[in-house]
Amino acid sequence: MRGRASYPRPLSLAALVLLLIACSPSPSGAPPAPAPAAAGLPTSAAPTEAPPPRLPLRIAYTALVASQSVAWLAQEDGTFDRYGLDTTITFINGGPAGMAALVAGDIDMVIVGAASVIRSAVQGSDAVLIAGTKNRLAGALMVKPEIRTAADLRGRRVGVASRGSNSELVARVALQQLGLDPDADVTYLAVGSGSQRVAALQQGAVDACGCIPPDNVVAEDAGFYTLLDVTPLDIKYPATAVGARRSRIEEQPGLFTRAIQAMAEGVHRYRNDPEFALRVIKEYTKHQDDRAVRVGYEFERTLMAPDLRVDLEAVQATIEEVAMTIPQAAAARPEQFVDTRFVDALAHSGLLDRLGAR
Repeated sequence: MRGRASYPRPLSLAALVLLLIACSPSPSGAPPAPAPAAAGLPTSAAPTEAPPPRLPLRIAYTALVASQSVAWLAQEDGTFDRYGLDTTITFINGGPAGMAALVAGDIDMVIVGAASVIRSAVQGSDAVLIAGTKNRLAGALMVKPEIRTAADLRGRRVGVASRGSNSELVARVALQQLGLDPDADVTYLAVGSGSQRVAALQQGAVDACGCIPPDNVVAEDAGFYTLLDVTPLDIKYPATAVGARRSRIEEQPGLFTRAIQAMAEGVHRYRNDPEFALRVIKEYTKHQDDRAVRVGYEFERTLMAPDLRVDLEAVQATIEEVAMTIPQAAAARPEQFVDTRFVDALAHSGLLDRLGAR
């Protein structure tokens, strides 16, 4: 017994037999089971690898819409933290302002419409698209009740989040479809993101606005009229993408690998946990209309790309749109504006299979 001295006694015949069996070689050449290691002593097993160092990550989002909520979810449920990222998420109103912050080095990644990234790159920055969650243009041109035809819009003011934003593109496409000249027939006013455009309609500051879901639902509930919904046109357009700088990527590629993997988990959470997603979306957008938020959530859920790939056909369409105001863009190819290494790594990591996201 342990803890008390003991003395040897003569072994019986049965004990001798058992001792001989125990000392004999293992059958079939099988190695004997290893003895347990003494407490506190190293074993022959490889030492556990230290976790990779934590990295700071600065992300900006540029619109108060559900399609940009993937990073919000990854932040609020601790996914970024699990990937060793100390993440700061900031709202910057509109794509042009978001790109200015990216190019200045104030942020590492920006969630934005791809047109803003392409415009910046064509004009000489090292901005590049590294991921995307929405490859289709969606939204509606909302107008005051007295405006019922395209002719009624001539000479009117159209509210957008900012010049060059997705909301302006929605308005421009709608105006073209209605037979109007989107440059000559209306005046654009930058009035802010989300509910600010609806408020501008209500206050009479604008006569129409380009609205991204769920703001078109809010506008309808407030008595405004959908002159044209561009969503059924099924226009390929990378409406929600992730931009970064090539120089920053080369400095710290591991930062972006982790960030894109965390965002893939954010997409999965968005698509599979509606109550959590709705709660976070309401918190960030400050929308109080539960029905509108749910409609917007469900709409974006049908469009969200689980593999985070930017559609190159959609990028080509964007290049053509950008070339209307920056002619040198016409000679560019989609591949010039997209770095696929991080979504390729995501595809090969097995994470999408584990999430059931393929």
